[in-house]
Amino acid sequence: MRLGGPFPFNPAGSFPVSLGGGQYFYIPPGNWLVSTGGQSVIQWWDPVLSTWRNICPAPTPGAALSTDGYNYRLINMSGVVQGAAITNAGSGGVNGIGPTQTGTSVSFAAPGGNGQTAKGYAIIGGSLPALSIAQAGSGFVVPPLILIDQPPLGGIQATAVATITAAGALASVTLVNPGAGYTVLPNVYVIPQFLDYPGQLALPYTVPVSPTPIAPNFPPGQIAIGPGGTSFAGVIPQNFAQGLQASSPSTAGALVTFGAGVLAGSGTLTGLVVFDYGSGYSTVPAITFAGGTLAGGVAATSLMSWALVSATQTAGAAFTVGNPIKSTLGYFFSGANAQRIVNNDYMQPREVSGVVTNANGAFNIEDPGFGFQIALTSPNLGEVVNGTTAPTTAGTYTIVMGGINDTSLLQAFVNE
Repeated sequence: MRLGGPFPFNPAGSFPVSLGGGQYFYIPPGNWLVSTGGQSVIQWWDPVLSTWRNICPAPTPGAALSTDGYNYRLINMSGVVQGAAITNAGSGGVNGIGPTQTGTSVSFAAPGGNGQTAKGYAIIGGSLPALSIAQAGSGFVVPPLILIDQPPLGGIQATAVATITAAGALASVTLVNPGAGYTVLPNVYVIPQFLDYPGQLALPYTVPVSPTPIAPNFPPGQIAIGPGGTSFAGVIPQNFAQGLQASSPSTAGALVTFGAGVLAGSGTLTGLVVFDYGSGYSTVPAITFAGGTLAGGVAATSLMSWALVSATQTAGAAFTVGNPIKSTLGYFFSGANAQRIVNNDYMQPREVSGVVTNANGAFNIEDPGFGFQIALTSPNLGEVVNGTTAPTTAGTYTIVMGGINDTSLLQAFVNE
């Protein structure tokens, strides 16, 4: 019998956590330094949109976390379905989020072996139309933030960005993500931003009154010289804007609205949310839709997260034994069907690398890569050696993509 609780973590050392593809581990409550393996990421639960979000790429050395035992987890993101791309939005569906509202269910094909089937739900309608500048404002010195209210629970958040003119007015506002599942047009907020860090010397970098702090450690409460050298006569400013060049409009506020005045995408598939990644996938699973009234050839393609399990050389000549080799472009896909996710979810693919073992291009895998979305049956690999000639015949390989085991390290620490 071992006393001390269910987790055998030694505060003086590290504890390895090994996960199979798609397997996850809830980090117990406490303060931890987490070093993730090459296939594992740290996720936190977003309670507003009810989804897991990646906060660290794979691998990450020494991420400091203070956890409650429920809202942070490690997950091995190899051999799983990480998302889906809509290829035909269809028509005639009932607007809503999930099978209860839409009547439409989503199913993924099962993986082979002992893997678990991925799960997801459809969102029909509720995308936002293009944004329109109703009032451009003036006095902006940097582009303001454009924030949009969230959709109902389970929907996809819309996002947007703005640009300004040389005169300091709004020039354009563009939707980055039109969102999905909105039931009414949301509020849009134009949030001015400071031109400079509020703790630095006031423009034009004149020395403030006594006591004279040393930049850059300049407490905002001691900013006593305004823009252009205007003195506050020794009065401590009450806010950052008194000691800085503000970016907020000086003569007229900005107003952003929706030009069409109505939601877009009614009756069509506007989103497909994968809430269970599944595990054990070595081929792209088909997605099918059933029930409801969504028709018109609606279709979507699974976006995978894979590592290289094996690569059997099938052709190649004049490779140099012992030289490094890695995957072309850093991931095993190219052409018109290429897909790639590089965003705040840290799903950037990492290339495969290895060492050549014979002149035909066979190689030992040193790094199986991460986050590959589409696998080809015979990808070309480029020999990466400075100062030598390329092989006379490019290497081709029969590959197996899927999930691989991965180990991360947890170390307890005291956060003082």
